[in-house]
Amino acid sequence: MYDEIINSRTLSQATAVFLNFPPRSFPINEAGGILRVSIGRAAHILNRLTALGLMRGFSKHGKKFFYLNTQHELPAWARNKILKGRKKAEDKLSADLKKLGVKAVFLSGVFTGYSTLPVDLLLVGRVDLKKLDSFLVKWQSIMGVELNYSLMSENEYLSRRDTFDKFIKDIFDHRVVAVVDRLGKK
Repeated sequence: MYDEIINSRTLSQATAVFLNFPPRSFPINEAGGILRVSIGRAAHILNRLTALGLMRGFSKHGKKFFYLNTQHELPAWARNKILKGRKKAEDKLSADLKKLGVKAVFLSGVFTGYSTLPVDLLLVGRVDLKKLDSFLVKWQSIMGVELNYSLMSENEYLSRRDTFDKFIKDIFDHRVVAVVDRLGKK
């Protein structure tokens, strides 16, 4: 299996990209843009990596998403061969989220493979609502689904986190990606 990936320029390049990104999900069109291939080619690559156990997929509202299977232990020798000499791809989602200037941003829901969770983004702190609206318009178009978010003040978030609030607990009981976290963990 690892030889197939290592010996295939396409599969090794795709694997390297997803190994270097935060563990979040990607719609096929975004993955195609990152890999610089057509949507059809991206679907073929991601389906092959899924069949090999390196990726997982799910659907939401007819859109297919893929994410790195973190349960699959890629041996160090294979990981090193795959990553050797490759540049880290830029995560435009993380870059755009950081521009919002909030104290914390957590990816959940559709971004982490749990499409049934009520929140895809948890934002903590003050945010310019025009910037947030522009972000949502752009990323809803890229993701192909409506993004559900929750915006809390720092005090509300800390209070809810520290009292094991059900809403916060439900989010953090699943895989979450902290894009920005200037508040630290309890």
